[in-house]
Amino acid sequence: MKKIILLFSLMLIITSCSSNDEDTYGIFNPPNWIQGTWKEETSGAILTFTSRDIKYTTTGDSFSFSKQTTKFSNTLPQEISSSPNLYVSDFSQGKEGSIIRFNFVKTSDTKMESKGHLPGNYIKQ
Repeated sequence: MKKIILLFSLMLIITSCSSNDEDTYGIFNPPNWIQGTWKEETSGAILTFTSRDIKYTTTGDSFSFSKQTTKFSNTLPQEISSSPNLYVSDFSQGKEGSIIRFNFVKTSDTKMESKGHLPGNYIKQ
């Protein structure tokens, strides 16, 4: 019985520690079609969309837009459009509140184009 309780306790600790803060407290709400990992055709940069965050990785450095936006601003992103083929969101970054726009257009089931911040053509991984 003690082994079962110990095993259950370990499982509880492991699962509670595996949560990602950006995914739990993230401020973005990307549509289902865009969620996953995308690689830019030319630079090889990676965009990862979760249910609550947008993450950008290049040359080994990773950047969470949810984490950075909440760090410097109390303003939540404004979702401009979210449809089966388009995701557009504006957000403030920094204390000055400069507006940055994400504008992602789905061009096929495995490709999308970014026309706003982080422009390029991305392939779903």
